[in-house]
Amino acid sequence: MTKKLSITIFIFLISLCVYSNKLVSGTVIDCKTNLPIPGAEIIINNQEPKFTNFDGYFEIEVSTDLKEIFIKYPKYKETKIHIGNKKNLGEITLYKRGCKK
Repeated sequence: MTKKLSITIFIFLISLCVYSNKLVSGTVIDCKTNLPIPGAEIIINNQEPKFTNFDGYFEIEVSTDLKEIFIKYPKYKETKIHIGNKKNLGEITLYKRGCKK
């Protein structure tokens, strides 16, 4: 009986470690046109980059302790986004020459 209980507790603790991630989403848009930017890179801690889809939308799984991501696209300034506890980052505007914040 105690062996079964120990195994159950062990599996529960492992599942807590494995599922300590959250899903973060947002849409990357252009500063002048407010149109989505497809193919923008979402960079997380030197991992393989993720990319926005045709509509500029991304949905990525990140660890709960991650506090920021970087977004970049050719000819635009790289942008650092603070995640905090947010799950939906909304619209993220990328800026290039000629755009004002």
